[in-house]
Amino acid sequence: MNFADTNWLEAMFFESAEAEKKFRRATVDRFLRRQPGVIGLSHVVFLEARNIFGRVSGEAEPAEWRQFQQELNGRFYLDPMNWDFLRRDTFELFSRYAHKTALGTFDMAVVASARLAGGTRLLSFDQIAKAVAVAEGMEVFPELNAEGKTLLAKLRR
Repeated sequence: MNFADTNWLEAMFFESAEAEKKFRRATVDRFLRRQPGVIGLSHVVFLEARNIFGRVSGEAEPAEWRQFQQELNGRFYLDPMNWDFLRRDTFELFSRYAHKTALGTFDMAVVASARLAGGTRLLSFDQIAKAVAVAEGMEVFPELNAEGKTLLAKLRR
């Protein structure tokens, strides 16, 4: 199952004139044309998305958030998640990798929650989260760039 990170959702729901964000949007659109199935989400991503949608839109109740919520019962699968298991698996990621590089707590919770939900591919633009996902046996899209590959080698040492 494809599992989305928050930055993937931002690219899905927001258009921008900024070059990097236009590139991300085009990447998401191209992927979704080829892989139109249900996308998994965790409550960690759901929480973070609510924050990001408000920040990006500059609105208290953005239209993009309402659209996203309407698609929760079809385009997206929101995993019910077991918080005790999430904490356990996130702690395991910290034990394996936190001494090797700086890790974001929410990023590691996203990777752990993706695995717990049965995710096999992480959809993300975050090289750290993707490198950890690959180190943990998941596929990622888009593929790791040079920075991500360097980080993956560091994680595997």
